[in-house]
Amino acid sequence: MPLVAAAACPHTPKLLVRPETEDRALVLRVHAAYGRVRDLLAGARPDAICVVAGDHIEGFFLDAVPAFAIHVGASASGGFGRYRYTFPVDEPLARAILEEAIARDFDLLYTQDVRLDYAFYVPLHFVMPEPARPIVPLYVNVYLPPQPTPRRCYAWGRALRAILDARPERVALLASGGMSHFPGTDRYASPDYDFDRRLLGALAEGRGGEAARLTSADLDRSGNVELRTWITLLGAVGDARAEVVCYEPSWHHGNAVVTWPVLPGDGSR
Repeated sequence: MPLVAAAACPHTPKLLVRPETEDRALVLRVHAAYGRVRDLLAGARPDAICVVAGDHIEGFFLDAVPAFAIHVGASASGGFGRYRYTFPVDEPLARAILEEAIARDFDLLYTQDVRLDYAFYVPLHFVMPEPARPIVPLYVNVYLPPQPTPRRCYAWGRALRAILDARPERVALLASGGMSHFPGTDRYASPDYDFDRRLLGALAEGRGGEAARLTSADLDRSGNVELRTWITLLGAVGDARAEVVCYEPSWHHGNAVVTWPVLPGDGSR
């Protein structure tokens, strides 16, 4: 069954907990954009949602730092602030992705009990349709060097699309990640909004494949290390023209919500 929906969303914690440092109107505009994705998913009627996200050193640390990983247990749980969450995992789909990925020379680490990072929870809190669907958590290492190259992330996305297109389930693909931000550095209040806008313009023109030509140094300079999750999704959607639902530059973060039309075979060419 072909992929039925694709979107990318931010997971900025402040969009959920809304401290006084945040512009309330901006946060509510991003919430409205999340609502557009929720409507997209409801209309697409997926059987499962594959979520591509990073890990903020909560599930993986120096004892095991995979470039790519997948959760194959029956459920995935975590916590963030006052929130505690558990999502059912589409275990047959997850295990099929794992096996097919290895057959395609992508040696994914797999786990049944790793803590589910808030990078998964924040967007799902806002975009999960009713009734709720099971998820498949797909991890990309975005923080602990050496990280996978953009080129490799794009190639993994192409392979993932081919795997999903051969499956009977209706599957939505959601990438979770912030645009420009510099957590823990003296550049925290100076995101690279110009880089974000140039990239979003390219996505809107159907030039998503250009992201595969970015380097790890490009992502580091612009505060876009988390774009590895988006680039994985771009490998799956091919050159479809994106709809930029919103771009809201806060004082510390570029918050973008983007959707793509899903066309047959986009990710498998």
